[in-house]
Amino acid sequence: MQLLKKYNAHINVEWCNKTHMIKYLFKYVTKRSDRARIYFELTANTNNASPGPQIAPPNEIRKCIDARYLSTCEALWRIFEFDIYFRVPSVERLAVHLPAKNIVRYEPGADLQTLLLSRAVKKTMLTEWFETNLKYSDARLLTFCDFPKEWSWDVSIRCWRRSWLSSAKIGCMYYVHPTAGELYYLRMLLMFVSGATSFVDIRTFQNTVYETFREACEARGLLEGDNEWNLLFDEAVVSASASQLRQLFITIVVHCPVCNVRALLDKYWIYFTDDIHRGLKEALGNPHYTAPHEQLLTLLSRKLANTFANSGANIADYDVPILSAHGDEVFGNRLIDDELRPEPLLLCDHAAVAAVSQLNADQRFIFEMLIESALSSSLGLFFVCGHGGTGKTFLWNAILTHLRSRQKIVLVVASSGVASLLLPKGRTAHSRFKIPFDLDESSVCGVKRGTMLSKLIQRTSLVIWDEAPMTHRHCFEALDRTMRDILSEHKAENANIPFGGKPIMLRGDFRQILPVVRKGSRSAIVNASITSSPLW
Repeated sequence: MQLLKKYNAHINVEWCNKTHMIKYLFKYVTKRSDRARIYFELTANTNNASPGPQIAPPNEIRKCIDARYLSTCEALWRIFEFDIYFRVPSVERLAVHLPAKNIVRYEPGADLQTLLLSRAVKKTMLTEWFETNLKYSDARLLTFCDFPKEWSWDVSIRCWRRSWLSSAKIGCMYYVHPTAGELYYLRMLLMFVSGATSFVDIRTFQNTVYETFREACEARGLLEGDNEWNLLFDEAVVSASASQLRQLFITIVVHCPVCNVRALLDKYWIYFTDDIHRGLKEALGNPHYTAPHEQLLTLLSRKLANTFANSGANIADYDVPILSAHGDEVFGNRLIDDELRPEPLLLCDHAAVAAVSQLNADQRFIFEMLIESALSSSLGLFFVCGHGGTGKTFLWNAILTHLRSRQKIVLVVASSGVASLLLPKGRTAHSRFKIPFDLDESSVCGVKRGTMLSKLIQRTSLVIWDEAPMTHRHCFEALDRTMRDILSEHKAENANIPFGGKPIMLRGDFRQILPVVRKGSRSAIVNASITSSPLW
């Protein structure tokens, strides 16, 4: 009534005390401005005495205009330049990082060596919060999240300054997924710990310094525990198979906030090995065989590692016990196993002999040269070109069958997905070697030393690349730099040999599609070809 009397107008008042009002509010924030649909047409003159212009029937789809509609009130408001919106209070985003793992941003062309030696690189919101707590006693009363209420971050000199503004800021730390491990628990502690002067202070509670941030969270009672996951597995073990339980375990660990992964695995691992134990009994032909726990745990670890990899995760990133310092000896290399899983050896030998006997003179010359290079692990860069129907695919199949029948690894890749489907165990080159899509003259592949893929490349006897002429030369050069790095791990001189000394065979036809260069001239396309590379 007071509003009606004051403004002498009809006013709609809603009492915003329900949670659904938040959704109602944000719906209008994200809505576009008012719209109106109009169309124009010229009216025909039906008076025969004064004939008017003859027009076609109006086409609403063609003439309808989707236009912005401005009412008189909104037009007047904008003419007088009144504020359209405002936001109070402002929000300060707070970056969280583990010790010496902060993000460093730099401009293109900056000297990285000078940048790393600069003190400004080590100054972050979190580390400067420690320094401010050391200098000012009143600052120690605030947590990291409440700090922007009385202090403001000066980007130019990268330090906290006292804020003299009447409107305080709200601090908001960046979101961290529960599966991030220690970073997630550090963020949780920063919500409650005040006055910390170092990362050690954050891990300290009641004069006890804990080794990890998770242990500090447990000591403060910030973790709810894994009771819900225990109840879930108590119900699942009654009806689910071992493989289903392993997949459920991987899903929970990767996507859900599990406090103690090791304790959860220790409690239910025996249910994960039912099919493993049964397989051992069948392999040994002894239905009464009882496998020791060490053997079951070793085989379970290998299966879990493969399941993690199939889910796009790495078992080393989670608190799953590793039974050996040599991961591949326990888990095996899934990539190598896949390549060494051919048809039965007798069938391969028979197919190899039959294919070689049907080669003509030119094909046999290429076959013998490639086989000699692959079996001797000697450097060889080959390019085979031929028209369609000249027997290139038959030659590749003969080479693949001959080498794979002798348990040799041959990586077969192609420049396009369609071409890779026509090759046995074919993959696209970008997928197999993790070649980045945005390339330049110094790019490298996303393959690191010590990974399964790097060990697969070390075991490889031959690399076959189909449809090579349609690939940008930077792809081959990136693979060359990567293979030199990987293959020089055990033999330093391989760093100076093209492709680290591995034999590479390229094939294709330059009469077909060349590399695609956006808005590039003929010279740019030629420059992008493999023939313009120093490797050619």
